[in-house]
Amino acid sequence: MNLLKTSFLSSIATVIKILTGFIVNKVLALYVGPAGIAQIGQLQNFFSIVSNLSNFSISQGVTKYVSFHGEEEDTQIKYINAAITISFIASLITGLLIIVLHKYLSVLLFRSEKYADIFIYIGIFLILYAVNSILLAAVNGFKKIRKFTLINVTQSFFGLALSILLTVKWELRGAMYAYVLSQTLVLLISIGFLLKEDWVRKIRLRKVDRSILKSYSNYTIMSMIHILTVPVSFIIIRNYITDTLSFDDAGYWQGLTKISDTYLMFITMSLSVYYLPRLSEIKDDLKLKKEIFDGYKLIIPILTVILVAVYFMKDIAILILYSAEFLEMRELFLFQLIGDFFKIASWLISFNMLVKEMTKHVIITELFYSITLTVLSIIFIKMFGLIGVTYAYSLTYFLYFLMVGYMMRHILFLKAN
Repeated sequence: MNLLKTSFLSSIATVIKILTGFIVNKVLALYVGPAGIAQIGQLQNFFSIVSNLSNFSISQGVTKYVSFHGEEEDTQIKYINAAITISFIASLITGLLIIVLHKYLSVLLFRSEKYADIFIYIGIFLILYAVNSILLAAVNGFKKIRKFTLINVTQSFFGLALSILLTVKWELRGAMYAYVLSQTLVLLISIGFLLKEDWVRKIRLRKVDRSILKSYSNYTIMSMIHILTVPVSFIIIRNYITDTLSFDDAGYWQGLTKISDTYLMFITMSLSVYYLPRLSEIKDDLKLKKEIFDGYKLIIPILTVILVAVYFMKDIAILILYSAEFLEMRELFLFQLIGDFFKIASWLISFNMLVKEMTKHVIITELFYSITLTVLSIIFIKMFGLIGVTYAYSLTYFLYFLMVGYMMRHILFLKAN
């Protein structure tokens, strides 16, 4: 299945996810306001951290190795079983720690113990998320894109229904409950679609083979750096905005990043569903270079059209997605969009460092991005106010783009003999 066909199928799921996300954003804007949006952002970043800890961030590794061993079913099952076992153990440990620290975490993220019970539920249900992420990664690796799309669509509608019901009933607390449950109970949906699959019925908790553990360890190290730096950076920046400006300002920035994440889903989902497995299959460096530049030829024009459209329709987007209360964020768009351009441009290159298991390079670039973004955000917020965070974002991703391009120059500038 080529990029265009895969992009079409993944776009179906993405469009539905975006539309359901639009509705959820609108409900949140009406019922919890900018300050509540900021607190939901804190919860989302925290869950991003612990959800990856719950399976040691091996989901991309599962996709790679299931795809790589396409003709070796027994080997594929071994990798999947190992991933399930790792996730089971890691999620139990992570969940227990969250439950023990639930009051501390509530104060750290929300400046109050009022929402401490939310973390107890996260600790209890985390194992469901961990297993679900491995199952979906395996489906992706098997290249069952239609089924992958159908599962994602169903999960999107489930999350929408849950968010509306609980937010309308309990406002901010209900929105938090909905987010946690929509990220975990979706395992039941995946099982419903996959129960008849032969490979699913062969899943067992087994002692993990050392060679498989070693293969996954590179992904764990690389991904852990990402999930322990980027969300932490966002939490630090959001707390800094809250403490020096206001909760509402933190909500404006969160609203902007949510809009950014939403329109970039068209690009990122296609990259994850097609681009990552495709890169994993390529052994020849010249073919790899061609795949990268083919990706640029297709993705960059589409990305540019999306960014220009978003900029000129920003006021309409704010009113549709949020409310007039959020119009102050309109001044933040320009440099956020510039940063998004360099973000995708750099990802087309940096994905290769993941599939080639260039652990050292991934660690360096992730630490550089997170530290630079955090430091520049604090400096620019002090100098320019809230808009400074978008200056920091665009400059950081421009520097990141230059860095990953330099690190992959042996591929990008490779010439045929």
